[in-house]
Amino acid sequence: MKKIRFLHAADLHLDSPFKGLSHLPQQIFNMVRKSTFQSLTTLINAAIHYQVDFILLAGDLFDLEQRSLIAQATLRKEFMRLNEAGIQVYIIHGNHDYLTDDHTLFKYPDNVHIFTEEVNCKTYLKDEEELACIYGFSYKQRHMTANMTGYYQKENTKVPFHIGMLHGNLSGREEHDPYAPFSIPDLLDKEFHYWALGHIHKREILHHYPPIVYPGNIQGRHKKEQGDKGCYLVELSEDGMPELKYIETSIIHWQELEISINEIQTVDHLMEETKHSLEAIRLEGKGKLLRLTFTGNGDLHGFLQDESHQEELRLILNEGEENKFSFVYVYSLRVQTALSYSKQDLQDKTFYKDFFSMVEQIDVKEALTPLLRHSEASRYLDTWDEEEQKAIVEEAEQWLVSKFLESEKR
Repeated sequence: MKKIRFLHAADLHLDSPFKGLSHLPQQIFNMVRKSTFQSLTTLINAAIHYQVDFILLAGDLFDLEQRSLIAQATLRKEFMRLNEAGIQVYIIHGNHDYLTDDHTLFKYPDNVHIFTEEVNCKTYLKDEEELACIYGFSYKQRHMTANMTGYYQKENTKVPFHIGMLHGNLSGREEHDPYAPFSIPDLLDKEFHYWALGHIHKREILHHYPPIVYPGNIQGRHKKEQGDKGCYLVELSEDGMPELKYIETSIIHWQELEISINEIQTVDHLMEETKHSLEAIRLEGKGKLLRLTFTGNGDLHGFLQDESHQEELRLILNEGEENKFSFVYVYSLRVQTALSYSKQDLQDKTFYKDFFSMVEQIDVKEALTPLLRHSEASRYLDTWDEEEQKAIVEEAEQWLVSKFLESEKR
């Protein structure tokens, strides 16, 4: 029975600048800056450990079209390790690392096969036997908006396995740039045995048989890329179902944690509960960058409103973390607490009834647009998704109600 085993990874982003993190302690910032390179090494180690036949890298190996010398040299060194182990590498370039005139300044070893801007087929041979036809193309420019699936045509049907590589976006998903859009029927129509996708940084299996797979990126780079990241180990056999195994490659996780102040009366109790929660999420051999949010209603609401208290709490929680390899570092501390109140009871009063009615009518997107268009402010702001917009409104509502209630007590 003929079979092949390979690793499927994408979106390495080796040149990632990690903007906005310069406020981190130098030791932790250095670890973050090196994280994509260390994740690459973990990927290559896995390929050698599992003795795969080849690796598929489905686009955006680099973060920019001008690849840094360090990134290119590191990638070449890892490809050399694979060459020594007899492992082939198949590469397509995506919207971040599209083909340029100087993309071949570094000469990779003979085991590396890079697809050009036109869809073509490369044949994988093992012991001089043709085992797989691998299809793909590389971006020639950043904006590739055409559906390229029509150019994928099955060749040499005597070869047992056919694999498509595509860096693109599933049609209809507006939250991502519509590069090289495709539909699942588009891909199924090709009758390939596996589709190795790239571009989306969240891993997802769009279809199980045949597998159509986004592996996600190999290392999260900011707060929206939370949790562990990695690649897939895939085994295809002529007489069996495809076997997929997820392998983690990331060494730093981005995470969010909420702690309620309900029933917590003292600061020392809050510190105790928070430190216990931080220890509970610590992972041996992994670093964690944490966005901590205090929520709920309670006696500590007034204390937590003071920004100097927030910063002191963050400093205490982070004490000594920069010296740990398995760190849990609070990079952001937010307060979304409120005075204890019943929204239903407050609506019995005309003022609060009118206030809550006004809040419900707010068009958050319209309200935030001037900020995003402001020449100075826009440089420091990201766009907000629907969930984040809702959270902004809820936080503003709680803050205002708390202020109203506080003024009534005076």
